[in-house]
Amino acid sequence: QCKEADYLRKEVIGNGLPQIESTASYSIMMYDVDVPQSVYDMVNKYVPVDNQQMVTGILKGIDDIDKIKMFSAGIQVTQLLYSQSYLVGLKTSKKAQELYSILKNKSEEDVIDEVATGYYQAGSLILQLQTVDKSIKNLKEIYRIAELNYQNDLIKESQVNRLKVTISNLEVTRQTIDNGVTIQLNYLKALAGMPSDSSLVIDTTMLVNDFINKNTSSTFAIENVPAYRALLKQDEIYGQQIKLAKATYLPTLAAFGKYSFSSGGVGSGDMSKINSYPTIGLSFSMPIFSSGVNYYKLKQSQVKQLQLHEDIAKTKDLLTISYNNAFLEYQTANSLLSAQKENKELAQKVYNQTSLQYQEGMASMADLLNVNSDYLQADNSYNQQILKCKTAEIKMLKASGNLKSLVKQ
Repeated sequence: QCKEADYLRKEVIGNGLPQIESTASYSIMMYDVDVPQSVYDMVNKYVPVDNQQMVTGILKGIDDIDKIKMFSAGIQVTQLLYSQSYLVGLKTSKKAQELYSILKNKSEEDVIDEVATGYYQAGSLILQLQTVDKSIKNLKEIYRIAELNYQNDLIKESQVNRLKVTISNLEVTRQTIDNGVTIQLNYLKALAGMPSDSSLVIDTTMLVNDFINKNTSSTFAIENVPAYRALLKQDEIYGQQIKLAKATYLPTLAAFGKYSFSSGGVGSGDMSKINSYPTIGLSFSMPIFSSGVNYYKLKQSQVKQLQLHEDIAKTKDLLTISYNNAFLEYQTANSLLSAQKENKELAQKVYNQTSLQYQEGMASMADLLNVNSDYLQADNSYNQQILKCKTAEIKMLKASGNLKSLVKQ
């Protein structure tokens, strides 16, 4: 679209530069001249004898004409001297170029939004996968100890089987999450234009630490939001269109220079004689009456601008509310993150203690499985909270028109 606007502006500029055109035409008019016999009789009767042969020859030549040939060609150079429509059109094309630049920026932010959201969703799934892997590893070690205890008749077979079922369920969960990670990474590759067989790795440690160690701040200025800027620029274009409609009432002045030549002949006669006509001059045109065409075109532009003014006012309110909601969502998610982190660390501590107690025979299998479930839930809640924080951050930055700052980080 930016290239299209650039070409459009160059087209408008070209209308004010010299225009050269050439024309050529060749025609044959089939026309049979018939000289009546009465004309010859009048020559014999009234023309002196000495001139009769000459006049008769001329009449016979005319009588032999069966076609008239004409050829003409020319070249003309025109230079626009004054046109208010042209001057307004230049400004309008410049505004259109600026509008497309704003829309390009808006499209880039939409792409960043989509890619960043997909990236953090993939990171969240990978964190869940790591938690499940860690839990499976721990439970398999407990299962190994439980089998030894069962063989020594220290615990019941049902306890071993219950532990085995829990591990199997976790492995199914792991496969489901792993499939989700693969799908999300393939989606990111498609967005980035990467080959499907290429490798894409997300560093979850950096993802978590980067977020914990910083607190994004964003200032809101409605003029920075691309959607609002696009409407303001559209309003300027409508203003130029109104001026353009008014400019149609004004005169246009242009200078021209023309060089043309022509030749003609009758029958099969010679056309070698060429007449040339060099011409220079000024052309002036001014509309006088158009049956209301220009008037109603002006009114249409004015109505469009008034409707746009209403849209601008509504959009301004909606964008402000959108930012306030996004900022509140970000603050809330950020404040809950520390609580989720403490909860996760506590769940990890309880699990480690219960695991040791189980190995020492001081805790039951049910206690161990319960605290393992609590740990998985706490860790998953923490990972989801990170995702909520990042999603809220993206919404806040996009609502304030600062989403490109993510790329610069």
